Amino acid sequence: MDIVVMIEGGQADELRRTETAVREELEEQGVQVDRSVAEVEQGALGAMEVLQFFGENVMLPVLVQALYDHFTQRLRDPDGVALKVHAVRTDLPDGTRRSELTLEGEAKEVATVLKDLR
Repeated sequence: MDIVVMIEGGQADELRRTETAVREELEEQGVQVDRSVAEVEQGALGAMEVLQFFGENVMLPVLVQALYDHFTQRLRDPDGVALKVHAVRTDLPDGTRRSELTLEGEAKEVATVLKDLR
């Protein structure tokens, strides 16, 4: 079971900042966090870095809470530009059972939706 998170927009180092914020909390719960490159879609100009969360029971609510905590903290940054956060949880190796979540907007809006999802 794994969850892949892609982040578009935000600050130049948005993915690294998110990784730093959630890594320790999730690894304490037995979730491995890796930064990798997503598969390049046909016609795409380049690869996109993603965060991948591995574990026996990687729970989407645990990740949603960690992301909520991070983006709530991030609201204190003065340059809260628009973000797009896309999370895909795959339960079966062949990808037949999966859940997807996409949030887009200012960091404040993303945090509000994550709060409602917790």
